[in-house]
Amino acid sequence: MLGWVVRIALSLSAMVTGLVVAEDAHDFHIVNGFVAVALILLGFVLLVYWRAIVRAAAGLFSGQERP
Repeated sequence: MLGWVVRIALSLSAMVTGLVVAEDAHDFHIVNGFVAVALILLGFVLLVYWRAIVRAAAGLFSGQERP
């Protein structure tokens, strides 16, 4: 299961890194690793703050005024 998460993160990070760095550059794998770690951290942050994000979005789209 963890291998799936890592594989998906590395695939997504390769696509993002490929937009910025050429694939045959010497530092592609280093940048790819940093982007993968950033994507995994972004996923954990979304998991931790998911309820607060949903609550804030519901408050924005509910049409009620803030107190």
